[in-house]
Amino acid sequence: MFSRAKARWVPFFRRSGAELSCLRELLPRPSPDLSAAAVRRWKAWEGNPCPLCGGCSAVSSDLPIPCAACAANPPPFDAARSLFLHAGVVRAAILSAKYAARPFPAGPVADRLRDAFRGPWRDLFPDGAAPTVVPVPVRPMKYLRRGCNLPALVGARLASGSGWPFDPLLLRRDCERAPQAGLPAGHRRENVEGAFRVPRDRRVPARVLLLDDVYTTGATAEACSIALKRTGGGIIVVVTVARAVP
Repeated sequence: MFSRAKARWVPFFRRSGAELSCLRELLPRPSPDLSAAAVRRWKAWEGNPCPLCGGCSAVSSDLPIPCAACAANPPPFDAARSLFLHAGVVRAAILSAKYAARPFPAGPVADRLRDAFRGPWRDLFPDGAAPTVVPVPVRPMKYLRRGCNLPALVGARLASGSGWPFDPLLLRRDCERAPQAGLPAGHRRENVEGAFRVPRDRRVPARVLLLDDVYTTGATAEACSIALKRTGGGIIVVVTVARAVP
């Protein structure tokens, strides 16, 4: 009897172990060191950014010439910049916060963003006027599942430390068809087309700093910018914590 039970249960446990191993591969790796000192050591992206989309450009950063894609089809925002590459410890920190409910170093990352605006990004708002920080909203169910919106966490710290207005409710996210993560690049724009809106009783500030966690294809940033521009938006600068580079 013991032999028959063993023959029946051993394959079950083996299959279960294999399935759990596959699931573990989908989860973020153990959270890295997220102390303020560690975040200060994160390597900032040092590529030559396109003055419009912020993507890596072969043109010298001293020349304000857009990349070929932006020259052919300019984005609806005025500029975009990303602080880090979406790789290594930065990617692990973002995935851990979004999918494993681990804390994200919003304060230290906001400090790094503030330093960038005092340095290489100081001319993104040429008149020197304070922008309103607007985080990209998440779907309501995703917010309930995660318990937070990562761009809003960073944006609140950035605005507070810089003395800038913060408006986390200026944009609403209504009709996105599916999560952007994992979609092919060609489907991302279609997926978020018309997904964002500005409430009827709201006025869009003249200068908006649109903040998101990761810039992948720019589809989300473009959809948000179109909604802001349609309701009177002026200068829109997209800033992300990280940028996915193929």
